Amino acid sequence: MNSTDFISETPAIELAKKLPSLEKHDYNTIDKLMQQIARKHRITGDALHDLFVRKYRRSPDSWIKSKLDEEDAGIDIQAEVDKFVDWAAKRLNLQSLPHVELSDDTKEAQDEHHTGGHIVGDDNIWVYAKNRNLVDILRTVFHELVHVRQGELNMIKPGASYPGSPIEVMADMLAGKFIKIYGERNHHIFQ
Repeated sequence: MNSTDFISETPAIELAKKLPSLEKHDYNTIDKLMQQIARKHRITGDALHDLFVRKYRRSPDSWIKSKLDEEDAGIDIQAEVDKFVDWAAKRLNLQSLPHVELSDDTKEAQDEHHTGGHIVGDDNIWVYAKNRNLVDILRTVFHELVHVRQGELNMIKPGASYPGSPIEVMADMLAGKFIKIYGERNHHIFQ
């Protein structure tokens, strides 16, 4: 980094330091702070915005919201999964409710090339959760719950599960659809 890069980053760094201390994080409050910093550094508000985006790869309002979400991220993932399983089981009309095991076993995920798994007739679902957003974990849970329902309906035959197979396409499609429906009322899953 040369000295002109540092000087041009200074207003963006100042903005990043001051954003967390704002009482509110709405557009007007953030804009007011940006205008003050821009005047101090003799640049326009748009120029400050562009500097900030270049340095932090997000707009100031998006950046501070993600920072605040990280601070509030004391989310109990297992409790969220359990709540989601109850919701999803009703939509899928599941006859039995499997236990979801959340795993941090990176080796299994890499060796088996998957983020979730279920064996027909087993009461457990395995889901890789390490370093994954909650929405992605829940999407995998729903995918595996679709397989549970497919098993209950005798839709899964030996050799029927492979990438692109009809049962996998159905599970992917339904997981994508229903995670959006769930997310409309549970915004916190989008970390």
